[in-house]
Amino acid sequence: MGETVTRTTAGRGAERHRAGHRMRRRAVVAAALAALLATSCASDEHDGRFLGTREIDVGIHKDLPGMSLLENYTYSGFDNDLFLDLEEWLEGEEGVQVTRNADVPSAARIAKLQSGDADLIIASFSITPDRMKEIDFVGPYLTTVQGFLVDADSRIRTHADLAGKRVCTWDGTTSRVALEAELEDTVSVGGTDAAECVRKLRDGQADAVSTDQVLLYGFAQLEPGENGLRVVPGLTVGAPQHYGIGVAKGHREDCGRLAEWLKGYVGSPEWQANFREAQPLLVRENPDWISRHKPEDELIDAHSCVDKPKV
Repeated sequence: MGETVTRTTAGRGAERHRAGHRMRRRAVVAAALAALLATSCASDEHDGRFLGTREIDVGIHKDLPGMSLLENYTYSGFDNDLFLDLEEWLEGEEGVQVTRNADVPSAARIAKLQSGDADLIIASFSITPDRMKEIDFVGPYLTTVQGFLVDADSRIRTHADLAGKRVCTWDGTTSRVALEAELEDTVSVGGTDAAECVRKLRDGQADAVSTDQVLLYGFAQLEPGENGLRVVPGLTVGAPQHYGIGVAKGHREDCGRLAEWLKGYVGSPEWQANFREAQPLLVRENPDWISRHKPEDELIDAHSCVDKPKV
């Protein structure tokens, strides 16, 4: 079951602060959508429905600080900000009700979409060719790389320092595959989710946690200082990870409308403002964060609503 989303007072204040940006962005998106509809054929999906339904259930994580964290009945994070903007667009422009389905385990994201338990997934969901065969994506809305989280006093600095070290990853992510492909001499430690891997790091059961840097910085900013956690600068593995919104196949017209909306969001000042607020430590330690993490329209077009990336 999903829960009807209610904005907090603080959330409403932030929404009003960004209202000017949204109005300008809506005009751009509206023009793009009008052009899209002018060239598309009639569809049953627009009889008051979106993705074939009048109530959109969005799956989202609840345990990832900086991305999507639920504390004291309040959500925060960059994925949550994306959800709030999408909710406003779907309810205001498409006339459908939006509910939030939390929590969606990483390993269950595709199954949730294919079974109809969720209509959309916003959950640090990396776009990969294999996943594109099973579901559609709208995105990316964020690009990141895989890194390493360690105790603040750890001596791990380079790939060589990881030899024989216990590195925690969890099921349903691309992190374990990249780690095993490039660093075969590490000792794999399994976890059920990100929070468990961080607990194992703090309890001495792991020497490092490896996953996408935007996730690692979220945990690091919760535990700063000499007794806290840190992301190892410059230490990465694997290819860039592109986060997208997961969509079940069979709704290409509405998927295209979502892609046009997303390009308007990513291209707006609101994307930068949301990222700065959600990821202050990453922004502080990486002056080139915009060029590293913000996707261009061409990248969104190449990965949205297709069975394989456009070359």
